[in-house]
Amino acid sequence: MFKSKTAFTFIFALLCFLNSAFAAESDNAAQVPTQGETIYVSDHNRIWTRSGPSSRYRINGSVRIGDKLTFLEERGKFYKVKSEDGKEFWMQSDTLQVEPCGYTYTEDLQKQVKELTYKLENYDNELSRNYQTAQKRLERLEKENAGMKEAILQKDATIQQLDEQRRSYAESLETKDLDMQMRWWMQGAMIALGGAILGAIFIFIPRPRLKRRRDRY
Repeated sequence: MFKSKTAFTFIFALLCFLNSAFAAESDNAAQVPTQGETIYVSDHNRIWTRSGPSSRYRINGSVRIGDKLTFLEERGKFYKVKSEDGKEFWMQSDTLQVEPCGYTYTEDLQKQVKELTYKLENYDNELSRNYQTAQKRLERLEKENAGMKEAILQKDATIQQLDEQRRSYAESLETKDLDMQMRWWMQGAMIALGGAILGAIFIFIPRPRLKRRRDRY
């Protein structure tokens, strides 16, 4: 039974290797570099996955470098993970890392470059929009400031007018007080003059003489 499993595992691994080799040959045939051209190590290599947490378990598939997986369980030097399509399998822990790599990392970088390029290309438009917004805000603030200045001027004019009215009322009240005092003095002087005249008249009015009574003896 163990020999049959080993033979099956060997045949499956051989088929996967031949498949990857054939794919690599077809890719190379499609695009052959010219002599002297710079070339790079391909990240299209694949890593075997197993059905259990040991190298004794059979190989049940492969993943590309950079594929996103979900960590489920740790057992020894193997991690149980789940792919984006829901398949669960085991992989050696030293073949996995938390940081993105491979084509996934490249795609993230390309996305960031695209976003930065878009922001850079639209920087002038955004700057213009911000300038227009600031200009409108400045105009609104200037109008509000002018309105406040006008209101302050109106209040100052009102205060000045009220102060003038206060002064006028104070002067009128003072004049009325002086008039009242003059009236009192005039009335007192007239009363005194009238009394003096009446006194003089009483002095010069002749008094009636009394007849002497004769003594009767």
